[in-house]
Amino acid sequence: MSVPEIEISDKITCTKCGGAVALNSVYCNHCGARQYGANVNSSENNWRLLKQAALFFAIDIFVCCLCKFADAFKTLSWFVLLDVLMAVTTVVFFAINWTENKALLIWRNFSWQKLSAYAAMAVAASFLVHYSVGWLNVVIYSKDESYYEFAKGNLFGEIFVIFFTAIMPALFEELGYRGYLLQTLLKVADPEQAIYISAFLFAIIHMSFISLFWLIPFALFLGFVRIKEGTLWYGILIHFCFNLTACMFELL
Repeated sequence: MSVPEIEISDKITCTKCGGAVALNSVYCNHCGARQYGANVNSSENNWRLLKQAALFFAIDIFVCCLCKFADAFKTLSWFVLLDVLMAVTTVVFFAINWTENKALLIWRNFSWQKLSAYAAMAVAASFLVHYSVGWLNVVIYSKDESYYEFAKGNLFGEIFVIFFTAIMPALFEELGYRGYLLQTLLKVADPEQAIYISAFLFAIIHMSFISLFWLIPFALFLGFVRIKEGTLWYGILIHFCFNLTACMFELL
Protein backbone atom coordinates (compact mmCIF):
# COMPACT_ATOMS: atom_id res chain seq x y z
CA MET A 1 0.00 0.00 0.00
CA SER A 2 1.52 3.31 -1.09
CA VAL A 3 1.75 6.24 1.27
CA PRO A 4 -0.36 9.19 0.02
CA GLU A 5 1.54 12.32 -0.83
CA ILE A 6 1.02 15.30 1.44
CA GLU A 7 0.05 18.42 -0.45
CA ILE A 8 1.89 21.48 0.79
CA SER A 9 -0.14 24.64 0.41
CA ASP A 10 1.23 28.16 0.19
CA LYS A 11 -1.93 29.44 1.86
CA ILE A 12 -3.28 29.45 5.40
CA THR A 13 -6.76 30.25 6.66
CA CYS A 14 -7.34 33.48 8.56
CA THR A 15 -8.25 32.77 12.17
CA LYS A 16 -10.73 35.67 12.19
CA CYS A 17 -12.56 35.80 8.84
CA GLY A 18 -11.62 32.43 7.33
CA GLY A 19 -10.20 33.95 4.17
CA ALA A 20 -7.19 32.56 2.32
CA VAL A 21 -3.93 34.25 3.36
CA ALA A 22 -0.46 33.85 1.88
CA LEU A 23 1.75 31.68 4.08
CA ASN A 24 4.29 34.44 4.70
CA SER A 25 1.73 37.15 5.51
CA VAL A 26 1.64 38.45 9.07
CA TYR A 27 -1.75 40.12 8.55
CA CYS A 28 -4.87 39.01 6.67
CA ASN A 29 -5.37 40.98 3.45
CA HIS A 30 -9.16 40.68 3.87
CA CYS A 31 -9.83 41.75 7.48
CA GLY A 32 -6.39 42.87 8.70
CA ALA A 33 -6.25 40.38 11.58
CA ARG A 34 -2.77 39.31 12.71
CA GLN A 35 -1.92 35.74 11.74
CA TYR A 36 -0.01 34.38 14.69
CA GLY A 37 0.39 30.99 13.02
CA ALA A 38 1.92 32.46 9.87
CA ASN A 39 5.61 32.45 9.06
CA VAL A 40 6.97 35.88 9.91
CA ASN A 41 8.74 37.50 6.97
CA SER A 42 12.49 37.64 7.27
CA SER A 43 14.21 41.01 7.40
CA GLU A 44 15.60 40.33 3.94
CA ASN A 45 12.16 39.67 2.48
CA ASN A 46 10.69 42.73 4.24
CA TRP A 47 13.44 44.87 2.77
CA ARG A 48 12.73 43.46 -0.70
CA LEU A 49 9.04 44.32 -0.36
CA LEU A 50 9.82 47.84 0.84
CA LYS A 51 12.24 48.46 -2.03
CA GLN A 52 9.62 47.25 -4.49
CA ALA A 53 7.00 49.56 -2.95
CA ALA A 54 9.49 52.45 -3.00
CA LEU A 55 10.08 51.90 -6.72
CA PHE A 56 6.35 52.02 -7.37
CA PHE A 57 6.01 55.29 -5.47
CA ALA A 58 9.15 56.77 -7.07
CA ILE A 59 7.72 56.21 -10.56
CA ASP A 60 4.42 57.81 -9.54
CA ILE A 61 6.01 60.83 -7.88
CA PHE A 62 8.35 61.37 -10.85
CA VAL A 63 5.45 61.41 -13.32
CA CYS A 64 3.43 63.72 -11.04
CA CYS A 65 6.37 66.13 -10.77
CA LEU A 66 6.63 66.25 -14.57
CA CYS A 67 2.94 67.12 -14.84
CA LYS A 68 3.12 69.73 -12.07
CA PHE A 69 6.42 71.52 -12.62
CA ALA A 70 7.58 70.93 -16.22
CA ASP A 71 5.83 73.34 -18.59
CA ALA A 72 6.75 71.19 -21.60
CA PHE A 73 4.49 68.41 -20.27
CA LYS A 74 1.47 70.64 -19.57
CA THR A 75 -0.35 69.73 -22.77
CA LEU A 76 -3.32 67.44 -23.30
CA SER A 77 -1.31 64.86 -25.26
CA TRP A 78 1.38 64.64 -22.57
CA PHE A 79 -1.26 64.57 -19.85
CA VAL A 80 -2.93 61.56 -21.48
CA LEU A 81 0.38 59.79 -22.14
CA LEU A 82 1.66 60.22 -18.57
CA ASP A 83 -1.71 59.20 -17.12
CA VAL A 84 -1.64 56.00 -19.17
CA LEU A 85 1.96 55.38 -18.07
CA MET A 86 0.92 55.58 -14.40
CA ALA A 87 -2.01 53.24 -15.07
CA VAL A 88 0.24 50.67 -16.76
CA THR A 89 2.76 50.92 -13.91
CA THR A 90 -0.01 50.28 -11.39
CA VAL A 91 -1.27 47.21 -13.25
CA VAL A 92 2.27 45.79 -13.52
CA PHE A 93 2.96 46.15 -9.79
CA PHE A 94 -0.49 44.84 -8.84
CA ALA A 95 0.11 41.80 -11.07
CA ILE A 96 3.46 40.98 -9.43
CA ASN A 97 1.56 39.16 -6.70
CA TRP A 98 -1.54 38.38 -8.74
CA THR A 99 -2.32 35.10 -6.94
CA GLU A 100 -2.93 36.99 -3.71
CA ASN A 101 -4.06 40.38 -5.01
CA LYS A 102 -6.80 39.06 -7.29
CA ALA A 103 -8.89 38.35 -4.17
CA LEU A 104 -9.25 42.11 -3.75
CA LEU A 105 -11.21 42.26 -7.01
CA ILE A 106 -13.92 39.97 -5.68
CA TRP A 107 -16.94 41.93 -4.42
CA ARG A 108 -17.78 40.17 -1.17
CA ASN A 109 -21.06 40.70 0.67
CA PHE A 110 -22.44 43.10 -1.93
CA SER A 111 -25.11 45.38 -0.49
CA TRP A 112 -27.15 48.02 -2.32
CA GLN A 113 -27.76 49.81 0.98
CA LYS A 114 -24.07 49.98 1.76
CA LEU A 115 -23.28 51.00 -1.81
CA SER A 116 -25.79 53.85 -1.66
CA ALA A 117 -24.52 55.01 1.74
CA TYR A 118 -20.91 55.14 0.57
CA ALA A 119 -21.92 56.98 -2.62
CA ALA A 120 -23.91 59.57 -0.64
CA MET A 121 -20.99 60.11 1.74
CA ALA A 122 -18.63 60.64 -1.22
CA VAL A 123 -20.92 63.19 -2.87
CA ALA A 124 -21.42 65.10 0.41
CA ALA A 125 -17.67 65.12 1.07
CA SER A 126 -16.99 66.41 -2.46
CA PHE A 127 -19.40 69.31 -1.91
CA LEU A 128 -17.65 70.21 1.35
CA VAL A 129 -14.17 69.97 -0.18
CA HIS A 130 -15.13 71.93 -3.30
CA TYR A 131 -16.34 74.99 -1.40
CA SER A 132 -13.69 74.89 1.33
CA VAL A 133 -10.73 74.37 -1.04
CA GLY A 134 -12.12 76.91 -3.49
CA TRP A 135 -12.32 79.47 -0.68
CA LEU A 136 -8.77 78.68 0.49
CA ASN A 137 -7.36 78.96 -3.03
CA VAL A 138 -8.93 82.37 -3.46
CA VAL A 139 -7.81 83.60 -0.03
CA ILE A 140 -4.23 82.29 -0.26
CA TYR A 141 -3.44 82.26 -3.99
CA SER A 142 -6.11 84.69 -5.28
CA LYS A 143 -7.19 82.15 -7.87
CA ASP A 144 -9.42 79.10 -8.26
CA GLU A 145 -8.24 75.90 -9.93
CA SER A 146 -10.23 74.22 -12.68
CA TYR A 147 -10.36 70.56 -13.71
CA TYR A 148 -11.68 71.64 -17.10
CA GLU A 149 -8.86 73.98 -18.08
CA PHE A 150 -6.69 71.37 -19.80
CA ALA A 151 -9.54 70.20 -22.06
CA LYS A 152 -10.97 73.55 -23.17
CA GLY A 153 -11.09 73.91 -26.94
CA ASN A 154 -10.84 70.15 -27.52
CA LEU A 155 -13.49 67.96 -29.10
CA PHE A 156 -15.42 66.01 -26.48
CA GLY A 157 -13.67 67.98 -23.74
CA GLU A 158 -16.27 67.03 -21.14
CA ILE A 159 -15.67 63.34 -21.83
CA PHE A 160 -11.92 63.83 -21.39
CA VAL A 161 -12.50 65.54 -18.04
CA ILE A 162 -14.77 62.81 -16.68
CA PHE A 163 -12.59 59.98 -17.96
CA PHE A 164 -9.24 61.33 -16.77
CA THR A 165 -10.33 62.96 -13.50
CA ALA A 166 -13.06 60.55 -12.36
CA ILE A 167 -12.81 57.13 -13.99
CA MET A 168 -9.03 56.69 -14.35
CA PRO A 169 -8.10 57.85 -10.82
CA ALA A 170 -10.89 55.83 -9.23
CA LEU A 171 -9.71 52.64 -10.88
CA PHE A 172 -5.95 52.96 -10.92
CA GLU A 173 -5.27 54.97 -7.76
CA GLU A 174 -7.34 52.45 -5.78
CA LEU A 175 -5.63 49.55 -7.54
CA GLY A 176 -2.25 51.09 -6.77
CA TYR A 177 -2.60 52.56 -3.27
CA ARG A 178 -5.35 50.54 -1.59
CA GLY A 179 -4.48 47.49 -3.68
CA TYR A 180 -0.80 46.90 -4.37
CA LEU A 181 0.78 49.34 -1.88
CA LEU A 182 -1.50 48.68 1.11
CA GLN A 183 -1.34 44.95 0.47
CA THR A 184 2.46 45.09 0.48
CA LEU A 185 2.62 47.21 3.63
CA LEU A 186 0.32 44.78 5.44
CA LYS A 187 3.12 42.21 5.19
CA VAL A 188 5.66 44.38 7.02
CA ALA A 189 3.51 46.51 9.36
CA ASP A 190 0.27 46.31 11.33
CA PRO A 191 -2.96 47.40 9.56
CA GLU A 192 -3.13 50.86 11.18
CA GLN A 193 0.46 51.68 10.23
CA ALA A 194 -0.06 50.36 6.70
CA ILE A 195 -3.19 52.49 6.22
CA TYR A 196 -1.51 55.66 7.52
CA ILE A 197 1.61 55.21 5.41
CA SER A 198 -0.34 54.49 2.21
CA ALA A 199 -2.65 57.46 2.90
CA PHE A 200 0.26 59.85 3.39
CA LEU A 201 1.97 58.70 0.18
CA PHE A 202 -1.33 58.96 -1.71
CA ALA A 203 -1.74 62.56 -0.54
CA ILE A 204 1.81 63.50 -1.58
CA ILE A 205 1.39 62.48 -5.24
CA HIS A 206 -1.39 65.05 -5.69
CA MET A 207 1.18 67.85 -5.30
CA SER A 208 -1.16 70.25 -3.50
CA PHE A 209 -0.29 71.60 -0.07
CA ILE A 210 -3.77 73.02 0.55
CA SER A 211 -5.43 69.75 -0.42
CA LEU A 212 -3.49 67.78 2.19
CA PHE A 213 -6.08 68.70 4.82
CA TRP A 214 -8.73 66.64 3.00
CA LEU A 215 -6.61 64.20 0.96
CA ILE A 216 -5.14 62.48 4.03
CA PRO A 217 -8.52 61.92 5.79
CA PHE A 218 -10.02 60.83 2.47
CA ALA A 219 -7.22 58.30 1.89
CA LEU A 220 -7.45 57.07 5.50
CA PHE A 221 -11.18 56.46 5.04
CA LEU A 222 -10.57 54.57 1.78
CA GLY A 223 -7.92 52.45 3.51
CA PHE A 224 -10.20 51.54 6.40
CA VAL A 225 -13.02 50.71 3.97
CA ARG A 226 -10.65 48.47 2.02
CA ILE A 227 -9.65 46.58 5.18
CA LYS A 228 -13.20 46.41 6.53
CA GLU A 229 -14.85 45.26 3.30
CA GLY A 230 -12.01 43.06 1.99
CA THR A 231 -12.47 44.38 -1.54
CA LEU A 232 -11.38 47.35 -3.66
CA TRP A 233 -14.77 47.94 -5.25
CA TYR A 234 -16.37 50.04 -2.51
CA GLY A 235 -13.28 52.29 -2.51
CA ILE A 236 -13.40 52.57 -6.30
CA LEU A 237 -17.07 53.61 -6.09
CA ILE A 238 -16.36 56.20 -3.36
CA HIS A 239 -13.41 57.61 -5.28
CA PHE A 240 -15.41 57.79 -8.53
CA CYS A 241 -18.43 59.51 -6.94
CA PHE A 242 -16.18 62.02 -5.16
CA ASN A 243 -14.24 62.95 -8.31
CA LEU A 244 -17.30 62.90 -10.57
CA THR A 245 -19.07 65.37 -8.29
CA ALA A 246 -16.01 67.63 -8.45
CA CYS A 247 -16.12 67.43 -12.26
CA MET A 248 -19.79 68.36 -12.32
CA PHE A 249 -19.03 71.66 -10.57
CA GLU A 250 -16.85 72.56 -13.57
CA LEU A 251 -19.04 71.20 -16.35
CA LEU A 252 -22.53 72.31 -15.30
